[in-house]
Amino acid sequence: MKSIRRTFIKGLIAIIPLIFTLYLLFWFAGTLEMALGYIFKFIFPDSWYIRGFGVALAIPLVFFFGCFLESRSFRKVFNTFETQVIQIPFIKSIYTTMRDFTSLFSHENKGKFKQVVLVNAPPGNSQQIGFITVSDFEDTSHTFITDDQIAVYIPFSYQVGGQTVIISREHVIGIDMSVEDALRFIATAGIAGSANNT
Repeated sequence: MKSIRRTFIKGLIAIIPLIFTLYLLFWFAGTLEMALGYIFKFIFPDSWYIRGFGVALAIPLVFFFGCFLESRSFRKVFNTFETQVIQIPFIKSIYTTMRDFTSLFSHENKGKFKQVVLVNAPPGNSQQIGFITVSDFEDTSHTFITDDQIAVYIPFSYQVGGQTVIISREHVIGIDMSVEDALRFIATAGIAGSANNT
């Protein structure tokens, strides 16, 4: 009986992430199809529409939007629009949370994570994994930061968010770990190992 239960649990543990991932993918595709399908029908006759055109439209739309963001003038317009959006109380919380979360996986922000470190968290001997984001404050006007301090971002496990701490260099230890492995380790509370071990 124990063997059957162990086998069932093993299968359950393996299949839940798969089902959840597929569910999110289908939900995202369905949302894109519903939203962009209306745009397709608005531009072209209804008889031209075939289910799936909404998702197909999303690919060039995202690509061209990325191209537009390369333009300084369009980027300025987008930043102005974004500034207006984050002034709306409820929308601000949702938008900024999603923006900050997705930006963690961009190559630009990974470049801003200068080093994966262990941060000594008093009291006691506990340590937290974080990322050095600013190692030199010489060009800033923050008078409360001393020369021997750095900025370290510490993400939270199993949720969106984190905290930025200004801490003395002596309380930070650099470790030989990639940003991707560190993000995976933190996001799963240490359960997931490196990409090579999973």
